[in-house]
Amino acid sequence: GGKKGSGYATRYWDCCKPHCAWPEHGGTANTCDKNGNKVSKSATSMCDGGNAGICRGQFPIVVSNTLAFAFAATPGGENNCGKCFDLAFTGKGKYSTDNHSKLVGKHLIVMSNNVGYDVAGGQFDIMIPGGGFGIFNGCGQAMGWGSQGSQYGGLLDECEKESGYDASKYKSCLAN
Repeated sequence: GGKKGSGYATRYWDCCKPHCAWPEHGGTANTCDKNGNKVSKSATSMCDGGNAGICRGQFPIVVSNTLAFAFAATPGGENNCGKCFDLAFTGKGKYSTDNHSKLVGKHLIVMSNNVGYDVAGGQFDIMIPGGGFGIFNGCGQAMGWGSQGSQYGGLLDECEKESGYDASKYKSCLAN
């Protein structure tokens, strides 16, 4: 759509059926059961007691050191289902961290397959397994995946706290 501007990225993974999978919202996103089998787009979300959730094919894909593809939730009410955005990282972020400088010059191409009514204007909530859940959490109960980390922070948030914010320990913590 030719949108330009600055924004920021966050992360989440709630396992719920994406908003954009519902036929009344365009039906552009796929939906799967806990075993990874595609299910009808009319199926109820596992976050509402049904069997429809995120598909494993919606995991991020790293192409090179400077390019990756992912899916994201965009602000509710903007009708971005199926639209793609090139997120060019500048090294500045909404939240203070030393990690932003490592992203300078990198691009993440995202497709909006979900909306979040807790997602702000200019925010892209990137779907990353273990990225934490927001309003809903279907991973632990419906998917049987156990803890996906803290709400609005995920596994990385837990590893940051556990290691006393020592970035050299994050990789081993996340692997465990």
